Amino acid sequence: MALLADATKTCERLQKLRTIAEGADEAKAIESLRVELAEFATSVNGLAFSRALFREHDVCLSAAPNLTTTQESVQKALDHFLKAPKATTLRQGTRWTNLTTKLDTLVDKTKVAQSADWMRHFDEHFFGGLPPAKREATLAKTPENERALKRYRELYQSFIQYRTKPPTSAEDFQKLHLLSQQLTAIKFQEDVPEAVRKFLEALSTGAGLHLLTADVLAWLQENGLLANYVVRARNV
Repeated sequence: MALLADATKTCERLQKLRTIAEGADEAKAIESLRVELAEFATSVNGLAFSRALFREHDVCLSAAPNLTTTQESVQKALDHFLKAPKATTLRQGTRWTNLTTKLDTLVDKTKVAQSADWMRHFDEHFFGGLPPAKREATLAKTPENERALKRYRELYQSFIQYRTKPPTSAEDFQKLHLLSQQLTAIKFQEDVPEAVRKFLEALSTGAGLHLLTADVLAWLQENGLLANYVVRARNV
């Protein structure tokens, strides 16, 4: 009888250990699914935050693609899990694969749509001037333009980054608006006679005296630049 009692106790103990082991395996399986869903949740929350921020700053947004069907899939998976809260419930058939595929598609398509919406808003509502190199190509190389271009380059570099990296806060939007206004306010000296333009462009390699016409001399004097230049003979 003592042996039977010991055997019974041993069986009961083994059953408890088995239950604990099965519970641990189930917990690991559930945790694995939770981690996978958490990654999607982080992406979706980030997109939702950006969407709300864009709306606050009057950015027109496209409808989130596949949102309704994805919500339905999530709700169905939740309903099944609440009835039978096990990892196997979620992994039954193609249920989990279909769910994660729809979530993945939703995240990818929403990112693409938001990016396109933002770039369109950026191009339509902020400074639309030329990049510094192209702007420089349209200008005479006057000291005034050189100073303005230096400022233009500095501001434009900070400004244009927002086109591909949208603002992530109200403060970023304020900075972007300020940069756009500052770039718009920069004025260049564009009413420069063609003869003066040719003279200034030739200075870097040495302008010939034939370019220093009476009109060029008069323009340099009017703009207080005559003392900026000297005549030197070329080494033969």
